[in-house]
Amino acid sequence: MKSYKQSVFYILLPILSLAPELFGQFQLQGNLYTEYSVDREYKKRYFENWTDFYLKKDEWRVGFRYEIHTPPYAFSQQEPGQGIYQRFIEYKNGGFTGTVGNFYAILGRGLVLRSYENRNLRWDTNLDGLKFDFKHTYADILLLGGRMRDLTGKRYDESIQGGEVRVKPFRQWHVGTTYMVTTLTGRGEMQTGSAFTQLNFKNVKFYTEYAMNDHPDRPKKGRAAYASGNLLIESFSLSAEVKDYRHFRLEEGLVYNNPPTVVREHLFALLNRHQLVQDANDEQGFLLEASYPVVGTGILTLNYNYTRNHDRLKLYQEMYGQFEWDYPEDWQWIWAAGREEDLEARYLNFVHSASWHFAEHDAVKVILEHQHSKIKLTDRQFYSQMVTLSYSRSPKYTISLIGERSTDQTSDKKFWGGVQADWNVYGKTDLTIFAGSRREGKICAGGVCVQKPEFKGVEVTLSAKW
Repeated sequence: MKSYKQSVFYILLPILSLAPELFGQFQLQGNLYTEYSVDREYKKRYFENWTDFYLKKDEWRVGFRYEIHTPPYAFSQQEPGQGIYQRFIEYKNGGFTGTVGNFYAILGRGLVLRSYENRNLRWDTNLDGLKFDFKHTYADILLLGGRMRDLTGKRYDESIQGGEVRVKPFRQWHVGTTYMVTTLTGRGEMQTGSAFTQLNFKNVKFYTEYAMNDHPDRPKKGRAAYASGNLLIESFSLSAEVKDYRHFRLEEGLVYNNPPTVVREHLFALLNRHQLVQDANDEQGFLLEASYPVVGTGILTLNYNYTRNHDRLKLYQEMYGQFEWDYPEDWQWIWAAGREEDLEARYLNFVHSASWHFAEHDAVKVILEHQHSKIKLTDRQFYSQMVTLSYSRSPKYTISLIGERSTDQTSDKKFWGGVQADWNVYGKTDLTIFAGSRREGKICAGGVCVQKPEFKGVEVTLSAKW
């Protein structure tokens, strides 16, 4: 054993002696994201980390990701473990990019394929394989193939192949098609494809896509249609979206696609808690949104969106209005009101936000959220209210007090509160520490939602770039 180790040492010694010269030719980049928490209520600890390293030289880039989930957070489906979860080699020259290893991809607007990561939801469906992307003045071509990861971290044996071709005969007009195929073990091929067109003018933008899916286990073909349009006339803007999805949730132990939700996504906590959970197997609806500066710098935004199934059962409906005003110069005001309704309940929402920049780098902010819930089945009614008070010293730190109360009769607790500190160090490192209690609640993004459990303790989040 000793002679073996000596042999390895003598082989590596010349390589190690050249390391400063070799690595000096590369540009090292990377990022780190860590979450650690101690839940005193349930006597549990969670630790998760994602660290990415990239080496870049000329047209080449090499990267890998080291992850730790010991254990993952309670709302995550990720299996406990640690190791190198991603690695890739990328070559980029002009309009051509080639990738071997792990990557993310979207075909069209995600009707056929959307492989992506959302760390807040613990959603990661990266592919392991090959991707070739070529962009030209008159045409774009994307080809890919590989095995997809599910939310637990498992990578299935069935691989997918597909791509997208976009033709651009004019700068304002694009047409294209997408295609994906995978062989389901012992059942045959699942084929999915779409055709789309896009118009881009100065004041008008329009996109439409129609997709079909041929699944060996379904007697009828799945169909999906999506269209969006934007109109801008001076300071007035109007947006519209339409969707119609039938038998189009492409899932075989993992989720391949994520079509547009056609709902307004909210940043305010109580409004976000009851957003639509997408069901691409049986969903149709539309969205309309208009914005206009009704007074000086005061912008009024109105939104209405509606989703039902093909039996005309209302799945989700929202009416929302927001007025945002910068007046006087060092003040910013937001008033918002909305009505959300789904299969289970009706929610009335009111939001008031005010921030005052009383010095060049100093500001205080208050956010008041109020929500009235009415449960349809039992006619039970209750209020939820949230208050956030914060002081910021830009760009260094922010200190926030967060409190929430509820009159929900089914909840043992009526109040949750905590303090949160956010620090920015040298512009590349962010540290967040939260101490206190947080109510159980749903958080959503892109029609995907997770139920975060109640928490009482200390939570630390660190992110850095280099």
